[in-house]
Amino acid sequence: MIRATVFGLDVWSECPLAYLTGSRAQATGRSLDVTVVADGEEELDWPAGAQMIGVQRLADGTLGFRIEAHPRAGYLLAGEAYGAHVLSADGLRLRCEPRGARAQDWQRFLIAQVLPFAATLNGLEVLHASAVVVDGRAVALVGPSGAGKTSLALALCRLGAGFLADDVVAVERAEELLVAHPGTPVAGVDHVEAERLPVNVAAGGVLAIDGRERLMRVCGHCEPALLSAVLFLNRSADGPDDPDFQPLADARSLLSATFNLVDEEPGRLRGLLDVCALAARGRVERVLAGPSVDSTRLAEAVLGRLGRPA
Repeated sequence: MIRATVFGLDVWSECPLAYLTGSRAQATGRSLDVTVVADGEEELDWPAGAQMIGVQRLADGTLGFRIEAHPRAGYLLAGEAYGAHVLSADGLRLRCEPRGARAQDWQRFLIAQVLPFAATLNGLEVLHASAVVVDGRAVALVGPSGAGKTSLALALCRLGAGFLADDVVAVERAEELLVAHPGTPVAGVDHVEAERLPVNVAAGGVLAIDGRERLMRVCGHCEPALLSAVLFLNRSADGPDDPDFQPLADARSLLSATFNLVDEEPGRLRGLLDVCALAARGRVERVLAGPSVDSTRLAEAVLGRLGRPA
């Protein structure tokens, strides 16, 4: 069995998973056993009475993937391009059926949706954010697709930060503190940023490429770090020429950044609100910036705001 620790989970699999290969994160003791079903093997017999709890559609309105739940069978996350992935109800076992999907597609879906969902089943909370480590503390960078989360994270790494996670960050409550766990050892990097990948992050190898970005193997921070700041990136055509930091005092603003759409059990929702309230005790700010502010300049402003001039 091969172990790779990502999102606070020790993922065990007999089949090498390229998008997890190279993980250096320390084991957490939360095991997730993964079985990958080869094409041609018997497919899953998923119950017909399962409840649809989530749907994501593509820009043209067609179905991207769906999430179904069944009290005994667990959770199904499936899409035509991504195969079918079934998590046991307790979040301890995962069965992956590529069903002819390309490895770069179903494994990207695995790290972007399936494993983060498994982390929530195991008691962690998951933010749609990239993250770095500055002076031993984690800083989460939240924003919509295209906001520049990864570019800012890499710019911060060029200035000495450690890379913690790309696009998904799992956080865990430790009494009255929050701990951010390392993500996967890959990052979706803009083509321009890929050419200047920081030395402390570059691990070599392009796993997939498209017109927008390259999915690259990266070398990240190997230990969890206390979460000290959450920054919401807000780039707009009429944004300021100098980055503007505005405090967000309402913990509920953090809900928009979490995987809170499909797992709505009362106990979990109370825990989610507690986590957001704890995060709000730290630095939670909106960062406004216009098109003239590049990632390097924004990174310098962030470090200055954190009390660590570049």
